[in-house]
Amino acid sequence: MTLTAGTRLGSYEIVGLVGAGGMGEVYRAHDTTLNRDVALKVLPASVAADPDRLARFRREAQVLAALNHPNIAHIFGFELSGSTPALVMEFVEGPTLADRISAGPMPLADVLAIARQIADALEAAHDQNIVHRDLKPANVKVRDDGTVKVLDFGLAKAMDAGLKSGGTGAEANSPTLTARATQMGMIIGTAAYMAPEQAKGKSVDRRADIWAFGVVLYEMLTGERAFKGDDISETLASVLKDTPSFASLPDAVPPRLRRLLGRCLDRDVKTRLRDIGEARIEIAKIESGAPDESAPAQIATATVAPARRSALPWIVAAAALLVAVGAMSWTLLHAPSLPLRGVTRSTFDVKDVSGFVAVSRDGTRLAYTVVGGPKNVLLAFRMVDQFDARAIPGSEGGAWPLFSPDGQWIAYSTLETPSKIKKIAVTGGTSITLCDGSLANGAFWADDDTILFGGAKGLMRVAATGGSPQQFTTIDAAKGETAHVHPQVLPGGTQVLFSVVSTDAFDAAHFAVVDPSKGGYHTVAPGGAHGRYVASGHLTYVRGSTLFAVPFDVRRLTITGGEVPVVEDVSTFGPPGTGDYTVSDAGLLIYVEGDNNKGTTLAWADRKGATTILPGQKDLRWGTGRLSPDGTRVANGIHDDQKGGTDIWVLDAQRGTLQRLTFGGTNDNPVWTPDGTRVVYGSAQDGKVGLYSVAADGSGKPELVLATTAAPVPSSFTPDGRTIVYSQSDKRSQIFVLPVPVGGTPTPHPLHDAAGSETDGQLSPDGKWIAYQSVESGSSEIYVQPFPGPGAKVRISTQGGIGPRWGRTGRELFYWGATVGSRGLIAVDMQTDPSLRPGAPHELFQSASGSTWDVAPDGLRFLIELSRSGTTVTTIATVTDWFEELRRRAPAKK
Repeated sequence: MTLTAGTRLGSYEIVGLVGAGGMGEVYRAHDTTLNRDVALKVLPASVAADPDRLARFRREAQVLAALNHPNIAHIFGFELSGSTPALVMEFVEGPTLADRISAGPMPLADVLAIARQIADALEAAHDQNIVHRDLKPANVKVRDDGTVKVLDFGLAKAMDAGLKSGGTGAEANSPTLTARATQMGMIIGTAAYMAPEQAKGKSVDRRADIWAFGVVLYEMLTGERAFKGDDISETLASVLKDTPSFASLPDAVPPRLRRLLGRCLDRDVKTRLRDIGEARIEIAKIESGAPDESAPAQIATATVAPARRSALPWIVAAAALLVAVGAMSWTLLHAPSLPLRGVTRSTFDVKDVSGFVAVSRDGTRLAYTVVGGPKNVLLAFRMVDQFDARAIPGSEGGAWPLFSPDGQWIAYSTLETPSKIKKIAVTGGTSITLCDGSLANGAFWADDDTILFGGAKGLMRVAATGGSPQQFTTIDAAKGETAHVHPQVLPGGTQVLFSVVSTDAFDAAHFAVVDPSKGGYHTVAPGGAHGRYVASGHLTYVRGSTLFAVPFDVRRLTITGGEVPVVEDVSTFGPPGTGDYTVSDAGLLIYVEGDNNKGTTLAWADRKGATTILPGQKDLRWGTGRLSPDGTRVANGIHDDQKGGTDIWVLDAQRGTLQRLTFGGTNDNPVWTPDGTRVVYGSAQDGKVGLYSVAADGSGKPELVLATTAAPVPSSFTPDGRTIVYSQSDKRSQIFVLPVPVGGTPTPHPLHDAAGSETDGQLSPDGKWIAYQSVESGSSEIYVQPFPGPGAKVRISTQGGIGPRWGRTGRELFYWGATVGSRGLIAVDMQTDPSLRPGAPHELFQSASGSTWDVAPDGLRFLIELSRSGTTVTTIATVTDWFEELRRRAPAKK
């Protein structure tokens, strides 16, 4: 019933109606005994007419009255006047939080102050085992002095009743109930702010309040509902299946607040933030400006550049560090009014992920390589259903992560020469070296605790406890085979599926099966690159930038249907023959979108970092290149996505035309002769590696300059063109000097007895000094010493550096700062006569430049390499319940 002004309920005189909802009508009343205004919540007739429910409500109200906190509206008593029961509560002046939000996103300072007080109120209640169950903006009042009062604490449980589902849209903002939702309990609360477990009718605890706190926090920051619907069923469905868009958060929202929001909105109650007190503490730290201990920037401190682009090209295109990739799976409420569970896609724009994302077999954990930290890269780890990630301490210098079957360990390979395979616990600590080798060509951690990995000689296997790897397949060069890659133990635990690559045509690879205990192998299917068997009963593989699937009978090892393209634009930006995708046994597909595979862009940058794109480029995947002596042309390697090789091309920087110089094989790292007539580069083809020279105008055939035991990386010439400086990685990267006689056999010699790996030797314009990068100090630094010697070296960089280049006058030296990805271009004034006296390094600008870069002859412009979009953002896509789609789109023939 509606009470009119002047009506008396005991000692309380009604002043006027304040509001009404599913839990009754609220009136402002005057307490004639204590001479103060109070709020009277008159309970619905359904409660008043049921003696058992009324008694239960009275008992609950007694418990709630024990709450005494400055941010909680106090309960004064319970009044029963005739047949009208009412709860007597503190009357709070001021607008509700819903009123504040209706005006749009709130200032961050106001959001933090209000959220901290809400968290403080929840913490006090939770300490007394009281759960709000109906936290929403309409239940929060904000006084003019900024004091927050949370209303209706625990009343949802006390009421134990509400509206039935299927009503109007207005009901979605009232306490709701789906009748007989489960035998364990009834849905109580407000649909748009319910936790998923609450929406399913399950019993709830304080973690339901933490979810609602996250929803309210999101709404304050964005001015928008996190979960929307025209009626209760649609709103509940949104709660159960939708992920709020963090892209809607203002730029001013700090990373630690985003991480807190993600923890609160974790659908899995087991991994959701467990204590609202932690939220209060975190918000207080943000308000005080305390340093963010979990900030990714504090993880990336120093780096070591790869010896050459082809060693790990995908790292150079990545960014600085850790923002998480988000991927969630969920279960929809099994009610006729709600949609059934199905395949769901989502994408996330992230920075800092470099290389490939690994997923644990059960689909709950992710690991990936990030740029930054000691030795250039390290590993990061996160749960799939969480929004934040953390670096794995002890994994510095690690790439190509691989989970153990139980998800507790990660194997990885290092970037040193020779590469080593190591393992580390997901919690971090001391890494354990297993053997020499690399996981870059695909690997599998088997149930028998052995690790299988591929390579140019064949498939290898090593115990996960360490030891000497055993080779169990051998490349058949007579058949044109060049590599066995991507091994995978098939169900049953004895046979291994792998990809056989021939003549560098990775897209034409075929799939074979071998029993390691018996040797020999037989082809089971043609396909493409990066073949994998998935638990839906399909082979998946990449051809071009498309992911294909074909039904496959794993018992008979035969194809049982036609191939179907299932995902387009999958990146293959990594070692040739590797697709940027991974699949869990539970059907979670994660892949890098193909825009990351469409190349990079060469540009001019001035000394302030303003860029101008060079003409004549379209989706080219550049290798490592250099400017011609006159600054009008760029020699560079361009990767062939179809054949997997890299050839040398010359780009006219003024007209935008391209001239091809080599045909076939892997050719990269070209440098110009001083007269600009020829290009010298490193090449590997037909089992031969060495330095080659070719005419820059495309005439004539490449000529072998020097055969080497490992792929060489030329870096500069003496001014007379008679001496080449190059680096080569055998046991470690070392700089060599090669005099090129008019006749006879050239004989290289080391620059000096190096104390650590050294690369990128750059001769000064007068040929008297050589700059290079060395890791002898533990991180990559730039040094200069007399050439050809003798003389002491001088360290030029002060906080790490890679890729030195001399200005054409010899009076400046440039290099990139320590962090690959988003990094600074550093300039140093150089006085070399009568002795070497370097100036203080100073930064010119920041750029996400790749490995192609050089200094224009005028010293006012720089050739740099940008990602295709000009940013370092990588797009990660996730598909949940992907196996359902595969079975539907690529069914086996009956």
